[in-house]
Amino acid sequence: MYGITDLSLNFLTGRPFLTGIFFILFILFAVYLYRRTNPPLPRLIRGILIALRIIALAALFLALFEPVLSFRREFERKPKLTLLVDRSKSMDIVENDKSRSQRVDSLLSSDRFENFADFFDVHKVSFAGDIFGNQPKDIEKTALGEVLDKLAGREMAQPSEAWLLLSDGISNSGISPVEVTPDINTPIYSIGFGFLSSEKDVAIGQVEHNNIVFAGKPTDVKVQISWQGMDNDNVAVKIQSGNKTLVSKNVTLPPGNLKDEIELKFSPEKPGQQAFTASVTGFADEISPDNNKRSFSMTVLKSRMKVLLVSDRLDQEYAFLNRFLLNSESVELTQVVYKKGGGYYRDAFPSEQAALNRYDLIILYNIDINSLKSKDALIESFLKDKGGGMFVLLGDNYLKSPFPRWLDKYLPFVETRKKSKVLNLKYNGRPAENNLFHPALRISDSRQGIREAWQNLPHFEALVPLDSMTPNSVVLATASLQGERTDYPILGYRRFGAGKVLATSAMPYWHWAFFGYGFVGDDHEYRQFLHGIVNWLSIKEESDPITISPDKTIYTRGEKVSFKASVFDLGFRPILGASGYIALIGENDNDTTISQFVESGDGLYRADYDILPPGRYKYIGKIEKEGKKLKETSGQIVIEAFSIEEFQRRPDFGILADVSRKTGGDFYALNNVDSLYNSVGKERVTESVQKEIILWNKFWLLALFILALSAEWLLRKQFQLI
Repeated sequence: MYGITDLSLNFLTGRPFLTGIFFILFILFAVYLYRRTNPPLPRLIRGILIALRIIALAALFLALFEPVLSFRREFERKPKLTLLVDRSKSMDIVENDKSRSQRVDSLLSSDRFENFADFFDVHKVSFAGDIFGNQPKDIEKTALGEVLDKLAGREMAQPSEAWLLLSDGISNSGISPVEVTPDINTPIYSIGFGFLSSEKDVAIGQVEHNNIVFAGKPTDVKVQISWQGMDNDNVAVKIQSGNKTLVSKNVTLPPGNLKDEIELKFSPEKPGQQAFTASVTGFADEISPDNNKRSFSMTVLKSRMKVLLVSDRLDQEYAFLNRFLLNSESVELTQVVYKKGGGYYRDAFPSEQAALNRYDLIILYNIDINSLKSKDALIESFLKDKGGGMFVLLGDNYLKSPFPRWLDKYLPFVETRKKSKVLNLKYNGRPAENNLFHPALRISDSRQGIREAWQNLPHFEALVPLDSMTPNSVVLATASLQGERTDYPILGYRRFGAGKVLATSAMPYWHWAFFGYGFVGDDHEYRQFLHGIVNWLSIKEESDPITISPDKTIYTRGEKVSFKASVFDLGFRPILGASGYIALIGENDNDTTISQFVESGDGLYRADYDILPPGRYKYIGKIEKEGKKLKETSGQIVIEAFSIEEFQRRPDFGILADVSRKTGGDFYALNNVDSLYNSVGKERVTESVQKEIILWNKFWLLALFILALSAEWLLRKQFQLI
């Protein structure tokens, strides 16, 4: 009856049986109490007194039983239909003397649609850049993906049976509509508004790529393409360098106004600043062949550095250093070991400039300075003219030669005192605070981690005392010795012409690797130290390892403005966990808008602005790591007066069809809308509601209890009962 089923009465008290026994006993006691009275009363009055006492007891024990009445009620209702109406500016485009919005209104007011809507409980939602009520907002863009995602969140508790989307399919802001479809459990039926051109056109959009790559190593490039007027035509998407095709991928283009992202992988062939072209096969009869290609550039670094290791002794330091270089995939090693008395154990130091210049880095390990003096001119040209790098590990051989030494002109620090000796004592290096992220110091990913690593690694046990700094040199690490007033430099560098020289006066480093192998099974810090040094000294600094730039300098109104940052150290290793921001300052009003950088990959960061008014903007970009500024740059962008809605005028029915198909709905062109009316289910929905009525926690029980006892007391007083 009345759709009520599963009627039940439940008691929440923990001891209903015991409570029931007491209830019965109290009732029996009430009957016994009024069976005989003094003075005697008529039977009617005694019956009323018994009834009042039982009513008071019933109210009391009803509260003690804590009863809950449960039942299920079933009913039928109309299916819910959410009507999503696109009111963005692109819907105002006039085609054949009628705008797309007018065609939407004509459809909604038609008798056929109104008859169809009568079967549903219709909830209308208007949208553009966001969902809005009666007052339009953000009409300069269409964020269809954001709107669908927000609506799905709103209807999570009480979802509609279907959504009906009326739009031209243009989505030019926010996330892609297709990306949110996995989270939508409601079928979306869509009707496309706008006239499709039958003319063919295929265009290259944005090209996503790494700014810094290595020659001979694969890198990923994502090419966005869009097309219209196709009928499963085949095209080739290519990456070219000049006239040479580096990679090509065949793609089939189905009918509709569609987009896709093509992932390509290729290996740049030679180092340097390289220009590439992303292109797609054109058609003789397409609208515009000019949008079939787009150029981009990348800094290509050498993937294998040619390293010349020179020494005159074979000890543990040499063995660990040699093993690291031999095992490194990025190093092609040549070893030169001098014999005592002249000659070499293997290979030989190049005797001609061209032969030496084939190397990227020279490493001198505790070399006898006099044995290498004849190569001074070759080394000077290698550094000054070629721009090569040199890493010098100083030892006792350095102090055996008196000052001035021919090697001193290259070093960042020198020893000028006579008869100096290597100091044998234990100490730790302290990295310079303003250079913690230099590749030679960065053996951890955070500033505190770098400090702790240098402090906790095994002690150095020998020091070449150096008392004089070369002008324009940079000290990277120092050592504080007990009883000494000043710190000794143990790691530093200087620039020599176009080249760089890094030197260390601390020994030994092989303990770092030995400690790692013995305790944690990994020589991470040792490898990080040498890897950073080799990369930094070998790579010519033709490109900035930290860059901040907008995706483009001119945007249309309503278009998302995006900035990207590449954050690498001087050895071109990614810096993780950096932070920063972009501040946009309007030229007219000087208002400042700030967007924070968000990490998007190893060493890659992005900052976005969803909507900005037209005008010129100055931008200031800043990247920092744990409060230390790494990069600050500035520039200008322009937001043009015409909107992105005006820029993209062609309807995109492909998006609508894709969204409908992936959610279990269907897409209909406006001239085929009659098919929609028979496709959407109109059957009434049966729902059941579980209800519970709490009977004990009520004021009326207290009132009934008090009234019954009060009435009983008044009667007892009236009849003078003892």
